[in-house]
Amino acid sequence: MERQNRNNQRIKQDKVNDQPDGQPADNLPSNRLVALTQSRALKWIVSVLIFMAIFLHYRQLPLPKQMPVSQHDQMQGVKPVKHNCQSMPPHGTVYAIDPSVMQRTDVLYSGLQIINQHDHAMVAVLSDKFTARQYLAVSILPGKSIQISVPVGAYGMEVYVGSKWCNLHTGFTDGAKIVVDGGVSLQVGLTTALEFHGLGINPVQLALAYSAYRPTNRGDSRKPTEIIGAGELELVQANNGHYFSSGTINDTPVVFLIDTGATNVSISSVLATRVGIRNCQPHQVMTANGSVNACMAIVPEITFGAFQLTNVEVTVMPNMSDEALLGMNVLRNFRIEQIDDVMRISLR
Repeated sequence: MERQNRNNQRIKQDKVNDQPDGQPADNLPSNRLVALTQSRALKWIVSVLIFMAIFLHYRQLPLPKQMPVSQHDQMQGVKPVKHNCQSMPPHGTVYAIDPSVMQRTDVLYSGLQIINQHDHAMVAVLSDKFTARQYLAVSILPGKSIQISVPVGAYGMEVYVGSKWCNLHTGFTDGAKIVVDGGVSLQVGLTTALEFHGLGINPVQLALAYSAYRPTNRGDSRKPTEIIGAGELELVQANNGHYFSSGTINDTPVVFLIDTGATNVSISSVLATRVGIRNCQPHQVMTANGSVNACMAIVPEITFGAFQLTNVEVTVMPNMSDEALLGMNVLRNFRIEQIDDVMRISLR
C-alpha cells in the first residue's frame, strides 16, 4: 500500500513537471491550440510576403522585345513598307552606282550597246557576277538604244521591265526583274550588243539576242582610214594609272591618252580649234555620266608613236578635261597587250 501511494505521487509529480511553469494541468489543451493557431498564422504571413516579393521582382523585369517580321511573314499578310519612289529617269540616264569600279583608270574599256525592242521601258543593271553588288544602271525607253563604255570583264546583269518606275531597290511596281542567265562579258576591241525583244508585263515576255562586233567607222562616202607604220609602241603606265602617247593631229603636237573605252578619237573644242577643224556635224554621245551634245569631224591625219593614220573620224567634246583621247576607231586596227604596268601596241 505504501509502495502504491509512492507511485501515485510520482505520477502526479511527472504531470506537474510536464506543464509550463506556473500553468495548471487543466489548461494544457487550450494553450496548445493557441500555440498551433499562432504558428499557422505566422506561416501564412511568411508565405504571403514571399509571394509578394516574387510578384514585385518579375513585375520589374523588362518585357521581351518584339522581333521584326520576317520577309516570309510580310508576304503572308503584312503589307511591305512602301519605298520612296521616283519618276522614270529620261532615256539614256546612267547611274554610276559604284564609280570606284566603273570609272577605274587601271583597266581597259569596251563598248556595251543595249537595244530595247520591248514595248515597255527597261532599266539594265550591271553587277558583280558572284556577289550581286550593283555597279551601274542605265535606262532605255521602248524602241531606243544606248551605247556606253564599260571596263572589260564579266558582269552579272538584271533587267527591270515595266511602266511605273520606283527606284533601283524596288524596280517597276507593275513589272518584273529578269536576271540574264550567265551575265554579260566585254572583250577588248569589241562592242557587245544586247537586243531585248518582247511584249507585255503581266506576265513579262522577254527574249535576248547577244552579239559582239568590232566598231566600224561612220560614213561610207569618205575615204577609208589608211595606216602607215611598223614595229611596236611600248608605253609605261603613268602614276595615275593611264597610258599616254605623244602624237599629232594635222601636224599639231598633242599627247593622246589611250582609252579603249572611247568609241572614237575624242578631243576638246579648244584643241579642235587649234588643229583647224571647221566642219563639225552635231552628234549626241552617251558617256558614263549621261548624254552629251558633241560633234563629229574628219581629220586628214593623226600620228602616234611611229604610226600614221589618214581620214580619221574625231569626236569634238564640249568642256572636255583631257585634250585628246585615242579611241577604238584607231586602236581596233592594232594588237594591244598589257602586262603589269606596260602596254604594247603593234599592227595586227
